[in-house]
Amino acid sequence: MSKITSASGQQRLVKLARYHLGGSIMSTSAETGIDAADEHNSTAPFTAKHQQLAARSGAPTLADELSLSQRVTRRLQMQRERQQQNLEKIMALALEYCPERVSGQEVDPDWFAQYCELVLDISNDSMQQLWAKILAGEIATPGRFSLKTLQVLKQMSHKEAQSLQLAASLSCRSRHEQSGRIYFGFIRKPSLWQLLTGRSMALLNLSQFGLSYPQILNLIDIDILHNVEIESGELQPEQQFSWQFQSKTLECTALQRGVVLQYYKYTTVGNELLPLLNSPTHSGYLAHLQQQMASVLHFN
Repeated sequence: MSKITSASGQQRLVKLARYHLGGSIMSTSAETGIDAADEHNSTAPFTAKHQQLAARSGAPTLADELSLSQRVTRRLQMQRERQQQNLEKIMALALEYCPERVSGQEVDPDWFAQYCELVLDISNDSMQQLWAKILAGEIATPGRFSLKTLQVLKQMSHKEAQSLQLAASLSCRSRHEQSGRIYFGFIRKPSLWQLLTGRSMALLNLSQFGLSYPQILNLIDIDILHNVEIESGELQPEQQFSWQFQSKTLECTALQRGVVLQYYKYTTVGNELLPLLNSPTHSGYLAHLQQQMASVLHFN
């Protein structure tokens, strides 16, 4: 068990910044050098937007008289400044998520060096929040996030991050196995009941709750979900288990034998990222899931 010290997470983060980055952490409200009003002005004409992007990239404008080598130097300088702004903003955001008490174990310096390199080009606000939570979580419990998870997150687009948020709203865990899963149906093994009713399976269409099948495939491609649909072991009558959603726990009791539950299961990377999302459970999904499973499960 790790030793607990009286140092707060914020103190540990400030120490990391001073030792590894050579400076203190600026407030998130500090000047970023970009006019937010201009950045989000959707009514600006195409030419104005083009010139704005060209200026940010360091490319020449119509009135630019700098030589090619001077423009290269300017572009590289602007790139380094933007990267430094991104890094400092994420470090400042991490202060908001740091717990008061953290493990006495220090953050691996090699891990932190890799982390700093990976966040240099992260400028999207929501992605910066996610990276800040990762740093705060690693400070609280060193070793919590693998370098593989950081690499996957680095390659993740904003659209893919939104798909992960949607998946999180349909996810639960069990007491016996902490890996996240998304239940979507069940199968009955051949029995007299099946012959009489003609019902051997029931499937829930997850797209009606916002998570389409192409999005599921995409989460599989980026190593968030396993690439096969998982089946539980065959349930036994009176078998009890629980599903823990964000704000609700469902206590379940199997009503009959021969039932196998189907679900998507998160990978190691997905399980490391899932607790950071805090997506509220989709109430419609929860209601439909209970309704679909009512013939084979009793919910307390």
